Amino acid sequence: MVTSLDEAQAELLRFVANTTSLRAGYDLDRLTAFLRAVGSPQDAVRVLHVAGTSGKTSTAYFARAMLEDAGLRTGLTVSPHLTSLTERVQVGGAPLPERDFLDLLSRFLPRVAAAAVPLTYFEVLIAFAFWSFAEVGVDVAVVETGLGGLLDGTNTVTRADKVCAITAIGLDHTEVLGETLSEIAAQKAGIAHAGNDVVLAPQDPAAMAVVRAHAERVGARLVVAGGDGPEELPLFQRANWSVARTAASLVAGRDLDPPALVSAQPPGRLERVAGLLLDGAHNPQKLTALRASLAVDGVRSAAVLANLLSAPPAKLDAALRALLPVTAHLIVPDFTVVGDLGKVSVPAGDLAERARGLGFASVEARPGLVDALDALRARPEPVRLVTGSLYLVGRARALLVG
Repeated sequence: MVTSLDEAQAELLRFVANTTSLRAGYDLDRLTAFLRAVGSPQDAVRVLHVAGTSGKTSTAYFARAMLEDAGLRTGLTVSPHLTSLTERVQVGGAPLPERDFLDLLSRFLPRVAAAAVPLTYFEVLIAFAFWSFAEVGVDVAVVETGLGGLLDGTNTVTRADKVCAITAIGLDHTEVLGETLSEIAAQKAGIAHAGNDVVLAPQDPAAMAVVRAHAERVGARLVVAGGDGPEELPLFQRANWSVARTAASLVAGRDLDPPALVSAQPPGRLERVAGLLLDGAHNPQKLTALRASLAVDGVRSAAVLANLLSAPPAKLDAALRALLPVTAHLIVPDFTVVGDLGKVSVPAGDLAERARGLGFASVEARPGLVDALDALRARPEPVRLVTGSLYLVGRARALLVG
C-alpha cells in the first residue's frame, strides 16, 4: 500500500534507471504489450491527443476546460507535473484527491510487477493515467505527449476516433527528435493515425507541409485552426486557445463557443505567486514568446531567476539570447532534477559564465533555489521573473505557496 505522495514518488523513481537503458532502439512494443496485459486501458475512452514544441500543456488545459463546459467528464494527463504527482491524473477538471490517487496507484503497481515488462518512469505514469481513466470512468481523456509524438508512450492510442491537436513546432530536443524543423515535425505528426482528425496551429510552412503529408499518407483529416483567442489571454496563449477550441469542438461534435476560460491556464505560465512572475518557458521559442507577451504588458526589463536543463551548447546560447533583452539582472541557482528523462540542470557557475559571455551585464550564481529566491525578492526591479525550466518553476512555486 502506497501511503503518501513521497512514497509514491520513491516507488516511481525506481523506473528512472530504465529510461536510459531502454532508450537505444526505442519503440512502443514493450508499453503496448504491458497495456494489453492490463486490459488495453488506452482504448477504453476517447482521446484528444496533444503534441507540439510550445503550448501543448496550455492547449490541453484549455481543451479540458472547454469539454467540461460542454458537459463532458474529462480526464487529463500532462508531462511533466509542476508541483504534485496528482497532476498526472486529473478527472473532472482537477487532480485526483491524494487519497484516491494513492489508492489507485497501490492497485496499479502490483500489475506492473506482475507483467514483468521493463518500463520507464514516463511509461509507468502514462499507463497509470490510462488505467485510472478507465477505472474511474471519463467521457474523454485529454492526453499530452511527453516528448515528440511518433515514439512517445502516449501514442499507444490508435483509435480511429482520436482527435489530434498539434501546436507550434520548433527546434527543441534536437538530440532526440532530429536537427531540422521537418524532422521534428515528422515526430509530432506521428500521433495521427487512420481516421483521426488533426488540428494544426498555423506555423512555418515547412512544418505544416510535413504534417499535411503525414495526414494524407495515413488517412487522417487535417484542419488548420483559424482565428485567435480572447484578448484577455496573454499573447502567446491565444493561438493555443484557438487550437484547443477547434479540437474540442471536433470531440464534442458541435461548434463550441466557450468563454475565455482564462482560469483554465495551467499553473506556472505567466502566473503571479507571492509577488513573483512564474513561467516555465524552457527553450528559445518559448522564451521569445514569453518576452513578446511581457512587452505587450509593457514589461521590457526584469530581474530574472533562471536555469536551464542540460542541452547542446547552441540551444543553451539561443535560450539565453532570448532572455537577454528583458533581463536587467540574472540570478542562476543550482538545482537538481530527476524527471521523465533523467536530465539535470546546468551547473549555476557554468551557466552564469555563459551568460556573461553572451552580454548579460549583471549576473550572479547562487548555491540553491531558496537562496536564489531570497536574492530575487530583494531586487529593486518592479518585475521579478522565474523561468527557464518547468522543473525549476515547479520547485519555486512549491516553496512560494508553502
